[in-house]
Amino acid sequence: MQNSNSGKKVCIRTFGCQMNVRDSEALLGLFLEKGYKSADNPKDADVILLNTCAVRAHAEHRVRSILGSYKKLSAFSRQSSASKKNKAESRKLRADSCKIIGLIGCMAANSGKEIFERMPHVNLIVSPAKLHKIPAYIEKIKKENIRIIDLEDKEREEDFYNASYRVKPGYAQVVISTGCSNYCSYCVVPSVRGELRLRKPKDIIAEVKRNVSLGIKKITLLGQNVNDYRDKQGVNFVDLLKMVEELDGVEEIDFLTPHPKNTTKELFKLMAKSKKIRKYLHLPYQSGSDKILRLMHRGYTKKEYLALVDDYKTIVGGTIGTDIIVGFPTETEEDFLHTKDILEKVRFMGAYIFKYSPRPGTHAQKLKDDVPQRVKEKRHAELLELQKKISNA
Repeated sequence: MQNSNSGKKVCIRTFGCQMNVRDSEALLGLFLEKGYKSADNPKDADVILLNTCAVRAHAEHRVRSILGSYKKLSAFSRQSSASKKNKAESRKLRADSCKIIGLIGCMAANSGKEIFERMPHVNLIVSPAKLHKIPAYIEKIKKENIRIIDLEDKEREEDFYNASYRVKPGYAQVVISTGCSNYCSYCVVPSVRGELRLRKPKDIIAEVKRNVSLGIKKITLLGQNVNDYRDKQGVNFVDLLKMVEELDGVEEIDFLTPHPKNTTKELFKLMAKSKKIRKYLHLPYQSGSDKILRLMHRGYTKKEYLALVDDYKTIVGGTIGTDIIVGFPTETEEDFLHTKDILEKVRFMGAYIFKYSPRPGTHAQKLKDDVPQRVKEKRHAELLELQKKISNA
């Protein structure tokens, strides 16, 4: 018997971090198992899903613009127009299965209610915790000609990770935790992805073994802050790394992203002696100013960060990358020079450098965004140019 979705196509566009990339991959796998095919071009798809990021205002503005451009493609808009003419034409459009438009992920959690009200052509809005329900929601929308919004925050179903589809042969990302409980003052993640939730070690190991059975030998462990991992039995991130390292068939292990405040020498010693763990550390410092770090609620000082980097270079001797924010509220030229100083001292292999933008629901939103945009842009450009010289040296 032919699958009712045979020939149907889904296009998932992904914005933001590696967590979103893995979420999109897992979701696409669920659709493929239900008979859908993947479409690169939204115009070729029956279902268009935007898996979004809410960390930067610029990203949200871009997604809003894209959603607006999809209005003419939406099944709901066309059906509503047809219903004004006659019911027969409306039924015909339903039968033809016009495109379903969905906003999913962090932006859905952050702005979903407002978009549901302001953009009636968007049929589906789902927060990160409920992505596993999307294929069923799509079927319900098609059958009942309704719109669905689900922003419930709960633990994600483990079945979400079970699909065998992988974008890159030989490489897989494995989520070890979702959400975050660090509450950095600028960061929207706890409000859109929830507090820290750990997957069970046995489920993580089972997924890695499943990847190995598919011929995948390179594994990246993912979490908002991977070294926050510690389950009820006391298994911490270093323990988890050892468990993955011991698996036959795994040849290379990487991880994203640790937080400086709880990164330990124990981790560095394991990295140094391991033949499988990649000798690379992505360690965001965000600012070099102690004053700004306190306002950011980062939990370390410039001196402590530099000492941590020295430990890493001494013990591991590997490469290092980072994240930086310029223009945080109250940032002076002196504060900026401290940030620049870390970049010059550490000489990172690469750096993601961002201009601060206030995000709804964060503590920093209460602070006056008092660094002029032209100053943010100048500081941003200066660090980008400096990092370019370092990377090319």
